[in-house]
Parts: sequence; C-alpha cells; structure tokens
Amino acid sequence: MRSKLTRAFTVLATAASVALAGVGVAQASGPGGNGSSSTTSAAAVVQTMRDALVSRVDKGDVPGAQASLGELAPVLTDLARGERYVIQAQAKETAVTARQENAEARQGVDELAARMETEAGLPPVTALLNALVQRLLISLSSLVNDLLGGLPVPAG
Repeated sequence: MRSKLTRAFTVLATAASVALAGVGVAQASGPGGNGSSSTTSAAAVVQTMRDALVSRVDKGDVPGAQASLGELAPVLTDLARGERYVIQAQAKETAVTARQENAEARQGVDELAARMETEAGLPPVTALLNALVQRLLISLSSLVNDLLGGLPVPAG
C-alpha cells in the first residue's frame, strides 16, 4: 500500500513539474521566439561558427577562413529569412547585416587568396584576414547577443 502511494505521488509530482516547465518555456518564448529552444539553438550555431572563424583567422588560415565564411552563408540566410529558426525582428535585422558583411568578407578573402598566389610582398596574412572579417565578427557577436536576448555571451 505504501509503495503504491509513493508511486502515485511520484507520478503526480513528475507530471506537475513537466507541465510547469512547459508553461515556463511558452512564457519565455514570447513574441518572436526569444527564450525558445530554437533561438538558443541558433545562437549556439552562430557562436560556434564565429569561434571557428576567429580561430582560422588568428592562424592565418586563408582556405579555412574561406570554408568558415562559406558555412556561415546558409545559416545567416536562414536567420535573415526566419525560415529555419523562429527569432525576433531585431535578430533578423542583425542577421541581414551579418549576411551582407559575410558576403563582403568572402569576396575580400577570395581576392586575398588569389593575390597570395601571385604576389609575394603582402603584409602578414593574419593582419589582412583580421581586417577583412572584423566587421563580420562584430555583427556575429551582436547576432548571438540578440538571439540570447541580452544574456552574456561566453568568450570563445
């Protein structure tokens, strides 16, 4: 009898906590998805890609930076259009800016790669790469901040 009562109480407590958790997520998500798992997931994806780009730029890895910029393009397009992730309007605007800056950075890095093959007297590659992607990195950090709703962004 006592084990049945304990089991019933456990089931009731579990059901109540699951229901309350669902209500909390629904309230946190609000209009535009702030606080939803989709928004958090998008922030994690952007942060990971940003960190990979920073790492490659710091190493002077031009082909790696080209690859990172190429990987970022579809993610930023998805965020800007709001097709894959449900995000707030401000985050969409930041994604549009980051998408434009990504395209500009890709073009600059592609030109740098072509110049590296033909010219030997270039300044250090890391300085050139950093200059080409600096605005994009700032926009990506801002996008992660917008996606997380102002929560602190962990330093990579």
